[in-house]
Amino acid sequence: MKSPAFPAHALQAHKARGVIYTVISALLFGVTPVLASWTFDMGSNANTLTFYRNLLAVPVLVIVMLVKHIPFRLTGKELGLLILVGVGFRATTTFMLYQSYAYISVGTATTLHFMYPMLTAVLCFVVFRERLQHAKIVALVIACVGVALFADRAGAGAAPGLILALASAVTYACYLTGMDKTSLRTMNGTKVACYMGLFNALAVLLVDQIPHQIVFALPPLAMFYTFIIAICTSFIAYWLLQRGIQVLGAPTAAIFCLFEPIGSVVSGALFLDEHLSLRSVLGCVCVLGAVLITVLSDRRVDAQA
Repeated sequence: MKSPAFPAHALQAHKARGVIYTVISALLFGVTPVLASWTFDMGSNANTLTFYRNLLAVPVLVIVMLVKHIPFRLTGKELGLLILVGVGFRATTTFMLYQSYAYISVGTATTLHFMYPMLTAVLCFVVFRERLQHAKIVALVIACVGVALFADRAGAGAAPGLILALASAVTYACYLTGMDKTSLRTMNGTKVACYMGLFNALAVLLVDQIPHQIVFALPPLAMFYTFIIAICTSFIAYWLLQRGIQVLGAPTAAIFCLFEPIGSVVSGALFLDEHLSLRSVLGCVCVLGAVLITVLSDRRVDAQA
């Protein structure tokens, strides 16, 4: 990705904002599973959460668009990209990852899903011939080791879950790349989030016509938690992620997205009384080390520019 023509100090500040956007987005994605766990205890499930987390954000996004006078009109190309990248990649990612929890533990599923930074870098390199710095290759390897430390052993009959979780990593890498390499990158972030939320909710509703697993009448507290999840993920975190991709590019942004499992581990320990093992701590250290290598590499490249 080519950076804007800024002076060196301004370019560093610009990239710093991109890092902050992406890290906050990742932490929001990482903390909301705590609320999701609470809603599951109140009768919700993966299909219900996927449906509402997309749908409930749409009215808020519509109001923002009206206040800011953002046009609702879409071109045929934009509509096609929103359906492909949103429904084809983003909604599919969420659905497959949630479904994998029925076969394997959250730790194992998370490990496989967080192979997506490596897959994003490979995808950009193979398809778009994007240069991958040696330091970032090292950072990706260290990050993958760190994520592996979060895993536990999968039991018998885990094959469907392993396939679903790994497939979710592939589709999420495609989603990040699509947001970076198509015209969605230059579209208004609120507009993209609004239409993606609407299309994804409709897609989940259509798929649910067979299993009928969506619970429409949740307890008020569960609906409140679900609304918070929707605003944090489908609005705030999504908008921040798009801004981060605009500044950093998909491969670099994907590395900073690795703050998500750290957020999940820490919030799980704080709010769900989950055990914080030595493996988890070492995993966090590896991920932070990979992030540090990436930051230092970017600063060295900026200094040489």
